[in-house]
Amino acid sequence: MVEKEFSPRWEEVNCHLCGGQGRIAPILLHGKPLVQGQFGYEIHPVICECGLVFLNPRWTKETYAKFYEYYYDSLYRLELKPDYGIAGVKRNMAEIWERIRGDVGDGVRNVLDIGCGSGHGLSYLREQMPNIAIFGVEASPYCQRILTEEVGAVLLGEDLEGQWLSENRGKFDLIIMRHVVEHLLNPVEELKKIRMLLAPGGAIYIAVPDMMHPRTVLRDYEYWWEYYFRAVHPYYYCRETLFKTLKMAGLYPKKWDEVNEEVWCLVNTEEVAMVFEGDLYARQMAILRHYLP
Repeated sequence: MVEKEFSPRWEEVNCHLCGGQGRIAPILLHGKPLVQGQFGYEIHPVICECGLVFLNPRWTKETYAKFYEYYYDSLYRLELKPDYGIAGVKRNMAEIWERIRGDVGDGVRNVLDIGCGSGHGLSYLREQMPNIAIFGVEASPYCQRILTEEVGAVLLGEDLEGQWLSENRGKFDLIIMRHVVEHLLNPVEELKKIRMLLAPGGAIYIAVPDMMHPRTVLRDYEYWWEYYFRAVHPYYYCRETLFKTLKMAGLYPKKWDEVNEEVWCLVNTEEVAMVFEGDLYARQMAILRHYLP
């Protein structure tokens, strides 16, 4: 379990979609603000009138960095879950491969997995494309060791900062971000950095939990994976809020779907028109009221 000395610091944030111009209201449970997140951590989920759900206030960047380095593995690391394990990680990548294999082409040479964990997903991709070079970005020292020593991937960094970004500009034919974007603290700016890593014709696979089709009752605490609101997810996207965020970073979906309680998409820099249904706030609130009666 998490050591008791972990004392988070907090910060206020604005909605990045509307620049903080919209009214922001706390998400309520039985008429009171919802404040208990997974594993007993305090949370403050809110919804903006533009429809984006996020945590405000949330932990500071420094707090998140400490948590990912020292505490995340024991609570969330899929490879360490007895009901999931390395086989489950490879199943996740097999699902990704099935979704995108017809779209990435035969010219893939360099593949980057951001938030790659131990890298066993990358090893699965290398089985499908034996000629690729594999790279990872990962904060966990435990996973970094496995990634480099056992999987044989190149560790570029622990986060989206540092000289490695400029050194690898325009390098990657395929970038994988499975359930990573909801962790980004400054999604537009960080996605812009990732866009710069794409090789000409390259694509990014992105999947996030779907706030419009949540996995379970939002306050169901029986299993570790069922507790929807959690401190490590500062953002809760649906298709519309995800695609609007991507557009702000200069990324556009070429293929997407809403399935198995997640939104996934394959994106690149080729601009496409996107049409959204009206009154996203009302539709998102209806979901919240249904799952948080």
